[in-house]
Amino acid sequence: GVRGSLCVRGLHASSPAREEEPPSAPSGERGLSQVLGEELEHERTTYVPSEVVAKGPPEPFEIIETDGDCEITLVRAYGDDEEIAVTFNATEDPYEEDEYFNDGTVDGLVSNETDEDDEDVTIHFTVSVSRGDGHEGLEFSCATDGETVEVRNVRYESLGSLGSSDDEDDEDAYFSSYPGPNYDELDESVQEEFHKYLEARGIDATLANYIAEVHVDKEQREYTRWLENVANFVK
Repeated sequence: GVRGSLCVRGLHASSPAREEEPPSAPSGERGLSQVLGEELEHERTTYVPSEVVAKGPPEPFEIIETDGDCEITLVRAYGDDEEIAVTFNATEDPYEEDEYFNDGTVDGLVSNETDEDDEDVTIHFTVSVSRGDGHEGLEFSCATDGETVEVRNVRYESLGSLGSSDDEDDEDAYFSSYPGPNYDELDESVQEEFHKYLEARGIDATLANYIAEVHVDKEQREYTRWLENVANFVK
């Protein structure tokens, strides 16, 4: 549902006295509501999700998302006791400068904005791998251009050692714990094995493409929701 819109509609419909409204407000508000409504209609009639998005995440991943929340999580089980969670945020600007993907060798992703088709895309995401009771695991900080996966950092988490009753203490312990080595300085053979480790768990080019496509789709859907909410609010 659209939060706040019902209340605003009710208030507008029940206004008992015309003189209570500022004389100059209705015209401006109607103009704003009208142009927002026109933009909303345009977005609804022109935007079509890509085939990649329509198909859903690569199996066996499942997508977890909530309307109004820009965080997206893809989850799956692996083996007998592993849980994999891939998390990213659709509000992040994927066209920011990024040293990993600015060599000009990767074409821009297919999007609705043709003037951005030749721009480099970088989307950051995390991969959490937990085992057993979930008290320990690995957290991979990654990035993708929609075609490849780059690992930026690997952090080992021992949640059992952090497990106090105070969430603030847990957070402080997380940020004060060892974050892992400078990934670029790891031996190339170690980096290669980490890459294989993630690929075996489905963190590969196919998932990278899905992340990039659903990132665009989620941002578009939330933009449409924003237009609807604001247009209803200023009616």
